[in-house]
Amino acid sequence: MTTISQQMPITLKKTAPATDKSKERELRKACHDFEAIMLKQMLDAMRKSVPKSGLLDNDSYANKMYQSMQDDELSQEMARGKGMGLGEVLYQQLSGHAKPIGK
Repeated sequence: MTTISQQMPITLKKTAPATDKSKERELRKACHDFEAIMLKQMLDAMRKSVPKSGLLDNDSYANKMYQSMQDDELSQEMARGKGMGLGEVLYQQLSGHAKPIGK
């Protein structure tokens, strides 16, 4: 069984430098957004795992909406910059900048 890093990397096509920079920027943003989505899913799962105490647990629609918006912003902020590293690893893999493991 081969791992992702042992397979041929998927790279950007050779195009004009300005277009190449634009494609790299789009790829980096897509990888950043993917990391933010993964972090949002993780925050949702963690929030569901906390037992309800009754003190501050308001299950109203407004409270659920506020928590969802808060988790969205928190996941975006966590993914900004270096984040957890998932977006950067994904970018390196998809752009062909990943270093092979074990070689």
